[in-house]
Amino acid sequence: MQHNLSDVPLIRNSKIRSTIGFILLVLSATVASMIFGKGRIEVTVSITAGAWLLSVLITDKYVHKYPQRYFTYLIASHLKAALSMAFFLWIFGYIAGQIYAPPHVLWVGYVLFVFADALVSVPRCRNITANQSFEEVPSLSTKNATADRSSDSDYVNKGKSLIDKQAIIEKIRSDLDKPMVDFIEKNLPDLQGLNGVLVLDDVKSADDQYISAPASLLIGFTRINDVLRLNQFMQFCTEHISMGGYFVLRYIPFENVIKHMKYRYTGPLYWIVFILYFIWYRAIPKIPWLDRVYFSPKISWLDDIHLSLVKKRNRPLSKAEVWGRLSFCGMRVLTESKGDGELYIIAQRITLPVQNKIPSYYLIAELEKVGLDGKIIRTHKIRTMFPFSEFLQARIFEDHGLAPTGKFANDFRLTDYGSFLRKYWLDELPQIFDWLRGDIKLVGMRATSRHFLSLYPKEFYDLYIQIKPGLIPPIFDENTNGFDQIVDVELRYLKSYWEQPIRTDIRYFFQTFRDIVFKGVRSK
Repeated sequence: MQHNLSDVPLIRNSKIRSTIGFILLVLSATVASMIFGKGRIEVTVSITAGAWLLSVLITDKYVHKYPQRYFTYLIASHLKAALSMAFFLWIFGYIAGQIYAPPHVLWVGYVLFVFADALVSVPRCRNITANQSFEEVPSLSTKNATADRSSDSDYVNKGKSLIDKQAIIEKIRSDLDKPMVDFIEKNLPDLQGLNGVLVLDDVKSADDQYISAPASLLIGFTRINDVLRLNQFMQFCTEHISMGGYFVLRYIPFENVIKHMKYRYTGPLYWIVFILYFIWYRAIPKIPWLDRVYFSPKISWLDDIHLSLVKKRNRPLSKAEVWGRLSFCGMRVLTESKGDGELYIIAQRITLPVQNKIPSYYLIAELEKVGLDGKIIRTHKIRTMFPFSEFLQARIFEDHGLAPTGKFANDFRLTDYGSFLRKYWLDELPQIFDWLRGDIKLVGMRATSRHFLSLYPKEFYDLYIQIKPGLIPPIFDENTNGFDQIVDVELRYLKSYWEQPIRTDIRYFFQTFRDIVFKGVRSK
């Protein structure tokens, strides 16, 4: 762990700073009202306080996040907060009207507050901050994989005898259909230390919890598209598969569902069916709060009616989401069948489920990235990949490596609309919120995941963690070919910024603007 001295606010507690700011706001609004003797003081204070509160929530200005350049960050954060507050103050003042909240009273109070609040933030003190060293950054492709293999080998070493796979096949033959039995017989590896075989249909209630001992082989009989509560089902399966054990499941991928839909319906009828299918199965379950209604027991009768008529639920699940869910649960896919219909997967439990991470599921994804001083920050993007895809990053790199553009090759995690959003950087728009809150700056290296950052050389990492990531990254030319050349471009920006920060960001801002607007550079 590397340590360095930096400047931090004299009053570091954000709650105390917010309280001081609110007191200054009330005093400023009151003084302005008393000077002009117009309007109602309570209205002026209420409007100003409402605008201030919204600006604080958006910008998070009382939390100092850039210790390297204290006054640069202080000016930037307070300026963004002041502009946000001015916008809301104008709206609220217009609604209240000139009689109750005269504009000159509001704006004089606003100016007094902005000046006083900035002045109170100036005092500072020295503090020791810690930079995470290169070796301490977890590499999902190497360190976690090593831990996973060691835990697997520990399990295997405890085994006493090989399983008679043929005996397992004979035991499950009567419970499963022939294609699934043939797939298991052909692809199930030999394992040691049999703890039992479990064939599971669905987890519908607490009555199913009678199964206590973990099994070495768990087979999901029902395709997971039709499971009533998929999260609960996956959690139950994870808890009842012993470490090193195997999980066999079946599903029909979303791509195959669309193929069948196009074959069954033609012309306008296909689009009507597709839109209804998209809204009910893909859109509504991924809208915050509305998804709770969708899965609420109070409307479960709709699901019962649908199930009685169609005999299946047809939840859309892509390959990326299924593999991502398995990885999230601590399992690694060993093999998957091929075809245009139902597919089978054999996965092995190699580690514990992922903890303290919220999977990307809704339209706006919150992703963990490495920020200043090597600390983890959460950035926001419009989700362009299928849900749970972020847990496959190390696997995609391990299997396919990187494309010449610096992105992962043969990446099947991208949605059908994701390419368009990425091409024009529309998926990056929610990061404006991260910029307002001070987690990233306007121009700079794009915030990078821990795994992807581990692919860079140590020289790059040492500079990266000392400079806050940015919203507008240095664009490299479309002819740039290969990851090494991209590293050179990005490293050149970091070195230039370290020597001349303001000049470098201004130059790269206009260079990026020129590349996008006049040269037509697009994200690949």
